[in-house]
Amino acid sequence: MSKFDNQICLIADDYSTARRLIKDSLEQIGFSCLEAENGNQAIALIHQTTLDLVIADVNMPEKNGLELLRDIRADDNMKDLPVVLTMLEPFNDLISEAKKLGMNDYLVKPFDVFTLSKKLDNVIKTTGGESL
Repeated sequence: MSKFDNQICLIADDYSTARRLIKDSLEQIGFSCLEAENGNQAIALIHQTTLDLVIADVNMPEKNGLELLRDIRADDNMKDLPVVLTMLEPFNDLISEAKKLGMNDYLVKPFDVFTLSKKLDNVIKTTGGESL
């Protein structure tokens, strides 16, 4: 039994291969996943579904990860939803801006299931089970 069983994550990334890799890793540790190709699709899904986590790429068309994060934190119904941003390079300015906006944590692509699991141990408070 995984500590993340029955939790739902929305993966927002315009690159389908990245979504698939993240989804595969999340499913290994117990998550069910929804997918969005951009921030606008992500916001629509967030309004329709009860989620436990959002993992969003900082570089997406239409609405990027920072804009998505800003929208989530500005909405009283979503403001406490954990958000982890993904990026190709950990630029200090980008990380600093994301932290100011309320990002819970970030991951640098590519990452493995172990790294993802350890990040989520700090982001999502659950009881029981093991992550990895």
